Amino acid sequence: MHRCEALVIHCIDFRLRKALTAYLAPRFFEGYDLISVAGSVQALNSEGVERDFLLKQLQISSRLHSPKTILLIQHEDCGAYGGSRAFSSPEEERAAQRAELDKAETLLMKSFPQAIEKYFIPLSGKVISF
Repeated sequence: MHRCEALVIHCIDFRLRKALTAYLAPRFFEGYDLISVAGSVQALNSEGVERDFLLKQLQISSRLHSPKTILLIQHEDCGAYGGSRAFSSPEEERAAQRAELDKAETLLMKSFPQAIEKYFIPLSGKVISF
């Protein structure tokens, strides 16, 4: 059995790549599984095929690689949510993304024993823990 330190779920947005690599690589130098989908946890918080697909990926990672931690990462100006213009302020956007992370955490806690960490990344690249 191969083991990894973490399973990371984040958005496909290329603007995050440098910040994510800078944060994740030193922390999980032994490696981590990665699920990258538009909107990150948005699909987990919906019903249907997209949620089922993501849950299956989580189950496979858990069964095959036994990650110790699941990281859920949302970001500023996510197009899957309509971008920053969909919110009246940066504070409202951050609060909405935090609510999405909290909802996904609640769902995952029912089926996965791993610790769950939640993060928000502004386009400035500073990783914020929730």
